Amino acid sequence: MRSPLHQNQLTLILGLFQVVFLVIFALYGSYDASALPSETKNVEEAARMTNLYPLFQDTHVMIFIGFGFLMTFLKRYGFSAVSINMLLAVFTIQWGIIVRGMASAHHGFKFTISLEQLLTADFAAAVILISMGAMLGKLSPSQYVIMAFFETPVALIVEHICVHNLQINDVGGSIIVHAFGAYFGLACAKGFGKKEQRGHTNEGSTYHTDIFAMIGAIFLWIYWPSFNAAVAATDDARQRAVANTFLSLCACTMTTFLVSQAVDKHKRFDMVHIANSTLAGGVAIGTTANVVLEPYHAMIIGVIAGAVSVIGYKYITPFLSEKLGIHDTCGVNNLHGMPGLIAGFASIAFLFIYDETRYPAQYDKIYPGMARGEDRTRMFDEKTQALNQLMAIGLVFLASTVSGYLTGLLLKLKIWDQVRDDEYYADGDYFETPGDYDFTSRIVTSVKQIEVAEYNPLSQKEV
Repeated sequence: MRSPLHQNQLTLILGLFQVVFLVIFALYGSYDASALPSETKNVEEAARMTNLYPLFQDTHVMIFIGFGFLMTFLKRYGFSAVSINMLLAVFTIQWGIIVRGMASAHHGFKFTISLEQLLTADFAAAVILISMGAMLGKLSPSQYVIMAFFETPVALIVEHICVHNLQINDVGGSIIVHAFGAYFGLACAKGFGKKEQRGHTNEGSTYHTDIFAMIGAIFLWIYWPSFNAAVAATDDARQRAVANTFLSLCACTMTTFLVSQAVDKHKRFDMVHIANSTLAGGVAIGTTANVVLEPYHAMIIGVIAGAVSVIGYKYITPFLSEKLGIHDTCGVNNLHGMPGLIAGFASIAFLFIYDETRYPAQYDKIYPGMARGEDRTRMFDEKTQALNQLMAIGLVFLASTVSGYLTGLLLKLKIWDQVRDDEYYADGDYFETPGDYDFTSRIVTSVKQIEVAEYNPLSQKEV
């Protein structure tokens, strides 16, 4: 039986945080001048709203629909996947605006809010939702919120160092969003892990849950070009980011189908691959989406990402779980982690593949640290910039794994409401469920498994 403290824990936590958020916004937050009434609005400000808002909306769809439905594949966890996804997103958006605003404030802790801040808050939410994928089904709602509370400031501090100190280019956030979220989640899973989480009877999908997950994947696939292009500095860079992401996704998707069938002994497709690995190209091109000038280069990255992702689901995920005790529910290492690393190393390679004369005046917009000052000197040259890109990869990996592991140990403490061992990957303890919940998600699945084992001719041959 859960104690009264555990039963009411989420109510207390959410109530406390929302009151604190309201107080901080009231004392320190204000709207940017561009969002306030004025008689002197210029054409540039009006164009910024017109150009940026569609990209913001597309990113919003990815966060609330794409990520949410992608995680509905678990047969008894659909309510939690969509709902907790929404809860963590709105929590992180508010918390992220506060942390980033106060960290970059020039006068005390005062910060302003414009469409750009709302967009980058969505990016911060993506970090948390990626980590949620690794922990999916193993945490109570209050534990998810606590995870987000600790992960958000670490992620944003690391982002600040990478972007403002190392001045890396990571336009699509493949390093500071995808890789950080993935390896924080994996380390958290290691710190929080126990053997009861692996091979659990509730873990798995049904025909209709995989279809719902595919809906989320398609939303992500369609809107990923906007995600990678949203913060690009110039119109031509945004157009390159959209085109490169689209072509990378197309090549990645074809490769996913090819490799998925190739690695299966019966030459069948695996829906886990189709719903996840088809998206890896969007991650792998993210860091250099505004850099790549040749379409076939983007396609090559997509091919590599699709192949690596499928191989990861087929071989690396089982290895991490069985040999290292790292249970990755959604396989975020294969969709976000390894493709994020591919993106990071590609950003180093493209520094030497493309000559800066091909970018004219746009080069310093892509690499601010390589902009020429009034004396025509630069802070960084190509080698230094490449080293900074490499240092950012190392910093992200180190900070995410250390903070993730410590967070996993923290979440294991009995002061937090814990999911019962037999209720991992299930909605029943935290949601009002319809009358057919057990029948459709447990009994029918069990009956079908028995029928397959006893009557399927293919299964007889396998035996």
